[in-house]
Amino acid sequence: MIAALLINFAVCGAVAVMMAFASNVLGPRRGVAGDKGLPFETGMVPIRSAFGRMTATYHRFALLFVVFDVDLAFLVPFVLLRPDAGPLELASFTIFISLIALTLALVWSRGALNCD
Repeated sequence: MIAALLINFAVCGAVAVMMAFASNVLGPRRGVAGDKGLPFETGMVPIRSAFGRMTATYHRFALLFVVFDVDLAFLVPFVLLRPDAGPLELASFTIFISLIALTLALVWSRGALNCD
């Protein structure tokens, strides 16, 4: 049992090492000229450094995304439970959805979703 586990780890490690070095061995060896060497997928010349300061708008959108994304993750068990749910579960589901809708309405009314 332990020998099989060690063999499995060894094979997985060997495959990982081979995959890590396969691009260096099998890939093209030519230099990249022009804008193709930039870290952007579009090939456009960057306007400023990627390590600049972010605006508060970006952080506000990021925080709202995380909040509503976590709420969505909590909705999945409710949806899967729905066919077997009793009145208590349906009431808690309704309260949860109402709180999400109320939060969205509050955020929207305060203008936190505006881009300017």
